[in-house]
Amino acid sequence: IYSYEGLSNILGIHPSILCRYYQGDTVPSNVYTKRILDTLLSKDFIKEFIYKSLSKYNWSYSRVLSDPKVLNLLSLYISNRILSSLAGSGLKSLITFPGISSFISSLTATRLDLPVIVLYDTSSKTSIDTTIDFYDLGILRKGDYIAVIVDVLTSERLNILSNFLRDHELVLKILMCIILADKDLEKVISSMTLFEYLIP
Repeated sequence: IYSYEGLSNILGIHPSILCRYYQGDTVPSNVYTKRILDTLLSKDFIKEFIYKSLSKYNWSYSRVLSDPKVLNLLSLYISNRILSSLAGSGLKSLITFPGISSFISSLTATRLDLPVIVLYDTSSKTSIDTTIDFYDLGILRKGDYIAVIVDVLTSERLNILSNFLRDHELVLKILMCIILADKDLEKVISSMTLFEYLIP
């Protein structure tokens, strides 16, 4: 997506130095490491990266989010946002949905050392009916703080999530999504919890 020249302009680091970093010939100083991480994990950069990736893959969302490099970068970004927003909050689990959301959540959970719970719509004939008692498994307890990661947030998914949170008496601390399908949901979610999305 980015050439050394392009990244050089974004980071303010000479292309030949970036090349040496990438090839492992040298490592950046603490100052350059902070600059690189702050830039590459900023919301503006991530949004631009996603849009450039979509353009490269002819606007195929599934192709973009099937790319391991994209998944890894999104996971790093989300992990960083959760840590910077909720450090010391006692977050207990990540909740997500099947498909691409679960890939991003699994990578993020590994970084944060948290379990992942995948929610299924049991009213759908094509979904898997799961009747797991999360309390018996020791994964959840009433009042636990949780984070939600979702690739595409729709009204239907928000309803499934809201019912799950209510039924299990959980506290939603942050909801992170890649694509907000219905802009009207922003007001509803923002009144409930910390909320962030990347597209639109």
